[in-house]
Amino acid sequence: MSKIRFFVFLAVLCSCTLLGRGDILPPKTEVIDLVPTAPETVSPEITPPEVDTDVTKHNTTTSSTTSTTTTTTTTTTTPKPTTTPKTTTSTTTTEAPTTTPAPAPTPKPGPVPAPDQGTWMYTDEKNVTCIVVQFSAQLNISYNQNVESNVTRTASVLVNVPANLSLVNVTGNCNGSAQYIQLSWSSGVLNSTVMNSLRLNFLRNDTTKVYALRSINVTVDAKIMVNSSTPGDKVQLSYGEAWQTPVGTSYRCARGTQLNLTAEPEAAEIAAALTVAALQEEAYRTSHGKGFSAARDCGGADLPDAVPIAVGCALGGLVLVVLVAYLVARRRSAARGYLSM
Repeated sequence: MSKIRFFVFLAVLCSCTLLGRGDILPPKTEVIDLVPTAPETVSPEITPPEVDTDVTKHNTTTSSTTSTTTTTTTTTTTPKPTTTPKTTTSTTTTEAPTTTPAPAPTPKPGPVPAPDQGTWMYTDEKNVTCIVVQFSAQLNISYNQNVESNVTRTASVLVNVPANLSLVNVTGNCNGSAQYIQLSWSSGVLNSTVMNSLRLNFLRNDTTKVYALRSINVTVDAKIMVNSSTPGDKVQLSYGEAWQTPVGTSYRCARGTQLNLTAEPEAAEIAAALTVAALQEEAYRTSHGKGFSAARDCGGADLPDAVPIAVGCALGGLVLVVLVAYLVARRRSAARGYLSM
């Protein structure tokens, strides 16, 4: 028994000696290639990932009486995936400064065109058209315009009577010996309630059977006169008796006639003139028709009577000339001895 223990002890001792002389090869180091990451537009500082390259060596020794086995185990740790840091981009929007456009200049009014001829009539409740008027009219007003403190200058404004029937309101009166027709239209001034108007007043003389244009009244919105020194919101103008004609006839005047108007005392500094052309008017009508009666033309009160008188005189003179020529010829024939059978 003691011998067996001795041989076992000797065998173990020999084995330890052999193991102490053997060369143990170190494990091979495994190199891992890292794929480079493409640089971002904004390159923040990137910390390279840690790679765990710890290698644990395990030596397993099996001892036996016949052989020795050595096993080497290599453990490789896979590196953690690289995390690309998020890039935060801040966008700042700067508002453009607001520019207030300069106000457009107020356009200057263009020249007033020549007035057009219009026809207006007034019909009463009995469907009798007692007044018919036809003309073109333009009003020229001169006034004092305030320029600066205590400084004025003379300015003027033109106003046409609109020929369009849809723009004119017609009123009148057919009763009695005094008749009138009034034309009213907008002054064109914004937010103004004053209307421009033209009124023709007629008066009939029942004794002479003649009627006359007794007066003309004109009303204009004072606001059409820019920076006027005239007080009030409207201006009243008037004209006296203009012409007369027999009842049953119309008055006609083709040429332009200027009527100088008189302003009310409050507007004494205003001068105004009404120019009327292509005129034909008739009042005191008793028919339902709308046409004019025989016309009496302007140019003189005796013009209508002068025409037939002139024609009669011409005919009388012609008859006298023929009679004288006949008598002279007869006397010459008698002197030669020839007598009529």
